[in-house]
Order: sequence, then C-alpha cells, then structure tokens
Amino acid sequence: MDKRNWLIIGAAAVLAAAMMLLSPLMRRGAEEDAVLITVNGQPYARIPLSQPRTVTIAQEDGSVNVVEITQDGAVMLSSTCHNQLCVQMGMVTRENWTARPNQQYIICLPNRVSVEAVFAP
Repeated sequence: MDKRNWLIIGAAAVLAAAMMLLSPLMRRGAEEDAVLITVNGQPYARIPLSQPRTVTIAQEDGSVNVVEITQDGAVMLSSTCHNQLCVQMGMVTRENWTARPNQQYIICLPNRVSVEAVFAP
C-alpha cells in the first residue's frame, strides 16, 4: 500500500471520528428536520428542510461541492472530486434513510465534506 492510500485511510478515519463527535452536539435543540454540513471536520451549516436552497461549498484548495436541500431531504448535486461517489449516493430522505448504505449521510471523502440529514422524532 502506498503513502497516498494510507493518507486516504487516515483522512477517512479522522472524518468519521469528527462526524461521530460533532453530530450529537449539532443535534441538540433540533426541533425540526434539518441538514448538517461539515467541512474538514468543522460545522459549516445547519439548514432546516423547511428552508430549501442550494448550497455551494467552495474551499481554498479549489474543491467545490453543491448540495441541494429540499423539503424532502438533501442530495449532492455536483462535486469536483474524481470518483463522484457522493453524487451517486442520491438523495437522503425521511422515507429512505434506513435503507441507504450510508443511512442519513452523504460523504465526499476526497473533498472532506459530509452532509447529514437529521430528522426530528
């Protein structure tokens, strides 16, 4: 395994740990369905589903992700990453999140962006 693969694995582990630590903190006080966007392990935005919009995340390194938030959920419309797995994950909604492989998450590992749909009980 070369150095690049180890860096990707390390970045994935750090991103996963950050998401697990930050998700409960960002959910506190959540009274409505929302989308939480995290960039480089840091909170970027919390957007209620009741306020649909398109969010463009442009980073200093040239990475760009576009997330569309609707009243039903969220989808990664586009990304500058090479593999496009985040775009292929499709929309996460209240109806489908339990059947999705990543459940309520859409993750762009190369660009270090995660999108989490949080549904109020």
